Amino acid sequence: MALKGTVVYKGISIADTHCVVDRANHDCNYSKDIDDNVVKTLSAYFMVKFYKDAATYAATPALHYDQKEFKFTPSVANGVNLNIIKQAYAAMKALAAYDDFTDV
Repeated sequence: MALKGTVVYKGISIADTHCVVDRANHDCNYSKDIDDNVVKTLSAYFMVKFYKDAATYAATPALHYDQKEFKFTPSVANGVNLNIIKQAYAAMKALAAYDDFTDV
């Protein structure tokens, strides 16, 4: 899976950018609030690498022109796809800069 769209990188518009989640991880932390109630906090981080196009990624996966790390709150609700990679792509598409990107 990947996303495809136009990215502006250092002032240059790059159409057909191939965006690949390179790694994703999620954490669950417990803490106590002011009333001594236990609070569960979920967080996920993922790294996206940006390639000129799908052919560049297929030929030389180490040849990305940019990478960015993102954070989101993963869902563990019933009926939700619990695959953290798929949730990472959905979180990226929820950002204004990538909301018009398509799945490839």
